[in-house]
Amino acid sequence: MRYWREAFDFHSGAYRLDFWWVQIVNTFIFASILFVSINFFNSWPLATKLPGTFSILITIPNLSLFIRRLRDTGFPVQTIMFVLMSPSLLGVSFGILVSIRLVILAPIAFLIYFGWIIYLVSRRSAYWTPTLSKKQKSFYAAVISVVMILTVCFQVTALKHVTHEFRAAAQKYIQGQHQVNENRGTSVSSSYSVKNGSMSSSAQETDDNLSDDSSGSSIPEKEVTELPDDSETTAYKGLTEDTIGDAEFGFFKVHGIWEQDAASLQWLQSQQNIMILTSTQGQGFGVDVASFSFKKITGQSYLSLDHVDNVQVSRIDGTYQDTTSDSIKAMTYLEWHMPDGHIRVVYLIAPSRALLNLIVKTLSESFRVG
Repeated sequence: MRYWREAFDFHSGAYRLDFWWVQIVNTFIFASILFVSINFFNSWPLATKLPGTFSILITIPNLSLFIRRLRDTGFPVQTIMFVLMSPSLLGVSFGILVSIRLVILAPIAFLIYFGWIIYLVSRRSAYWTPTLSKKQKSFYAAVISVVMILTVCFQVTALKHVTHEFRAAAQKYIQGQHQVNENRGTSVSSSYSVKNGSMSSSAQETDDNLSDDSSGSSIPEKEVTELPDDSETTAYKGLTEDTIGDAEFGFFKVHGIWEQDAASLQWLQSQQNIMILTSTQGQGFGVDVASFSFKKITGQSYLSLDHVDNVQVSRIDGTYQDTTSDSIKAMTYLEWHMPDGHIRVVYLIAPSRALLNLIVKTLSESFRVG
């Protein structure tokens, strides 16, 4: 509280404990903001705006505290002004190193400068330094240790989440590039566009399995009809029931033994070669061309989630060509906007349309948030 009360005090002094305790607490606040914004709200705008706002708020209090600490060490006004101007001198030094092609020395120069600043603010008071009892020292050491441990834990957790999202985005991009290369190899050219909430597609294909229409046309509305059970569907129903998903996306029931590839957010069921991709990073405009491209789009429809109110799911059906075996599989893309603002995206690829319809039906009946 004294830190904020003395925000505009540039004339008195500040002891070492006053200075370092504020730095530790402010670092803890930054780490807490990032942790809550990323891990609880999954909001990058929040994770950038809140720390930025806090940085602006503490600019003047930090400057006054820094000057008071230097004054308390006995430095005259001229020396303090030189220290305050030193960042610009450091920038000039970096420019000189770059110009003479010694940029490799820049990190060393920065470390020397940073160590010099720490030395200045860590000097004993030139006037009077309070003496702490063993009990007080133990108390401060314990509190500072706890705060620092929590800060590190928050930062590591936020970093893991960021790394996971980065790896997922990178994997998604790689898959998209791979699919683009595959399409080029088979003379496939596809594009999808949206206008006024409706999606259109144009496709020019040389494969007999594809639509012969090479002009742009709207995806037709096509109701999903129940299909009789085939051998794949019967085998799927005979497998044990399981629940997949995660806390961020949600959970739903499936059959069989599923393994998750955390890097690509894919769930794989090897018994019948079924793939489900779940993500909360939907594009918000229908088919996400950057991940999996349809071999052929047959129609779009809509469905509701039994356990989530006021959410309608867009469903786009088509086919997908397996890049490893060249076999044609049934493929469905699902997208819905949750009340919390997240966009859920699901890709499903299965050996048959009947099996795919069953999985979609089970998902809509069993999906739960959290």
